[in-house]
Amino acid sequence: MNQYSTSTRGFTLIELMIVMAILAILLATAIPAYQNFTIRASVSEALAGLAPIKTDLAEFYVRNGRFPVSGEREQFQITPADQHPTFRNLNVHGVGACNANAGCAQSRVEVQLQRRVYRGVGGDSHSQMRLEGLASPNGTITWKCGPRDVQPLKPEWLPATCRETS
Repeated sequence: MNQYSTSTRGFTLIELMIVMAILAILLATAIPAYQNFTIRASVSEALAGLAPIKTDLAEFYVRNGRFPVSGEREQFQITPADQHPTFRNLNVHGVGACNANAGCAQSRVEVQLQRRVYRGVGGDSHSQMRLEGLASPNGTITWKCGPRDVQPLKPEWLPATCRETS
C-alpha cells in the first residue's frame, strides 16, 4: 500500500519555472516604470526649486520693464562651485535682440541638473532643461518649461506641463 496520498503532492519543477518566468517578466516592466516615476518626481522637485528664480526675474522685470541682459544676470547664476543640491549649472539668458536700453522681452533659464536628480541614467547626456519667461505688453509673464536643446532631459522624465517642446 502506498503511504503517499495524491493530496500532499507539491508543485512540479515546470510549474515553478513558469511562475518564475512570469515574475521575471513583470519585474522587467515594473522596474523601469518605477525608475521613470522617481526621476519625474525629482525633476518636478527641481522645477519647484526654480520658483525663487522665477520670482526674482519677475521682480526684475517689474522694476526695469525688461528682463536682464548680459552684465546683469550674474545674480541669477548657479555654478558647480556653489554646490547646490539640485542644480549643477543655472544660467539666465535674454532671448532675441537684447541690449541694455531696450532690454529683453523674453528670458531663458537653462538648467543642468545634478546627477542625483536623474539617478545618473545616461550620464550627462540627459541632464538639462529650460524655463522660458515671456512678458506680454500688459506686464504679465508666462512661463514655459521643457527640455533644453543641448543634452535634453528625456520627455518621460519631465512633468506633464513641461512636455510641450514648442
